[in-house]
Amino acid sequence: VRKHVNDLYEDLRDGHNLISLLEVLSGDTLPREKGRMRFHRLQNVQIALDYLKRRQVKLVNIRNDDITDGNPKLTLGLIWTIILHFQPLIASYQLAHMK
Repeated sequence: VRKHVNDLYEDLRDGHNLISLLEVLSGDTLPREKGRMRFHRLQNVQIALDYLKRRQVKLVNIRNDDITDGNPKLTLGLIWTIILHFQPLIASYQLAHMK
């Protein structure tokens, strides 16, 4: 299923796109809450943050409510941290598939 992000701050708030991004980058399957209440959104973002912590990704001052509330500075910080962590994997994938 293809996902689209039009507004980074808005579209990551429920955690679904964040979890999907991590699944694509890692190849792992992560659980997710299906509800639409704030509690479910917070849980989904926390699932993503916990997954990153288990992979030894250092998250400095980023909490689930920061992303759920659409905090621009911390949302960009999280995305940048994900990029830096997965960059070697992405680069090796690109090299392996070059013709």
